[in-house]
Amino acid sequence: MAGDIWLGDLATALALAAPGDRERRRTIAALLGFAPRGGGASREPGPDAAPAGLSPAREEETVAVREAPAAPAPADPAADAAGGPGAAGAAGPAAPVAAARLLTPVAVEPLPVREWRAAALPVAGPVRRGTPPPYEPLLARRSSAAMVQTAVARVVDDGEPDIPRIVRRLARGHALARLPLRPVATLRFGAQILVDLGVGMEPFARDQGELVAQIRAVVGREHTRARYFEDSPLRGVGEEGRWSWGPYTPPTRGTRVLVLSDLGTGGPVAHPRRSGREEWAELTRRLGRAGCRVTAFVPCPPHRLPAWAAELMDIVPWDRHTTVGQVTRRPRTPDRY
Repeated sequence: MAGDIWLGDLATALALAAPGDRERRRTIAALLGFAPRGGGASREPGPDAAPAGLSPAREEETVAVREAPAAPAPADPAADAAGGPGAAGAAGPAAPVAAARLLTPVAVEPLPVREWRAAALPVAGPVRRGTPPPYEPLLARRSSAAMVQTAVARVVDDGEPDIPRIVRRLARGHALARLPLRPVATLRFGAQILVDLGVGMEPFARDQGELVAQIRAVVGREHTRARYFEDSPLRGVGEEGRWSWGPYTPPTRGTRVLVLSDLGTGGPVAHPRRSGREEWAELTRRLGRAGCRVTAFVPCPPHRLPAWAAELMDIVPWDRHTTVGQVTRRPRTPDRY
């Protein structure tokens, strides 16, 4: 580059103004500042050669420009009138190279000033790692034990003698084949916990562990059995890893069954192993024949559950706003199996 003139400008000028005249090409190169240095005569490049001083990186660009169709050189009216060489289309002798004068820029345009409307971001300071917030279980701590006891308790005729019932039967002249007793809630039948490890319950893994520990603390470790499954208990359950899972068998008669699952409502939309109504209906039928009642702790609002869920089992919303009254909505009648 010479001054503000690039090699591309030289190649363009040569292709347009002097496609075949060596002398004119030398004059144009000198005017653009590409005259040979040292005063010595330079070897004129051929028609297909690159201009003097052209770097290898720009050589391909110059060749491409020269291969483009060149415009015819403009005729010189003065030469046509004088009958000089310009009338025949040939260029006359060019001016000496030493007399050529470099072109100078006529104006300089300043760069536009841009005003940024948004303020610059502050310099990033050192990262401060604060203390993470304390863990809060899904069930309120003040009432979780009462909700677990209400969900697991079984109502049986095992209390004190029911004096009003005894008096009514005797007044009607009926014999007392069995002494009527008052219904009471008991936890002696224990509980079986079915913990769902499916994709939809992964965000609630810690809450599941907390609730299992809470149930064992209320019911008693010796009366509590935890079984783990994925999506549906009918596909296999076990106490340890998946390698130990096997077919599901209902517990002993009268045992409460607590299901910690989303009942197939969580996880990805296209989850291929999502459970459905048929599997849960079959599970409740098996447990019903075995004399066991099912209660599901579901970590989602009731309006997101399908209608069949409440028809098959007792539903407890697993949330901090759940109260003991929501757990006791089912009829408190004696369980007769």
